[in-house]
Amino acid sequence: MSMQYRIQLPITREKRGWSQQYITIYPPEEQISACKEWCRLMVGTNGWNYYGKYKKVPCEFRFKRGEDLVAFKLVFGLHD
Repeated sequence: MSMQYRIQLPITREKRGWSQQYITIYPPEEQISACKEWCRLMVGTNGWNYYGKYKKVPCEFRFKRGEDLVAFKLVFGLHD
């Protein structure tokens, strides 16, 4: 069984500075740590995985079971 159920934490892009280049604003480290801790306690060791800021799809949580994804969304108020 693979990690087929996934959700990405909200990421924003803003124009800043005189050059008006886009910068990416990631979720705060405290929020990511809280999500990881919840997964450790509620989902278990092998039922989830986290892909960090420097991956192709940043700040993404993946779950083996759909029920875990639904619970994660409800606890943290996320949606697709």
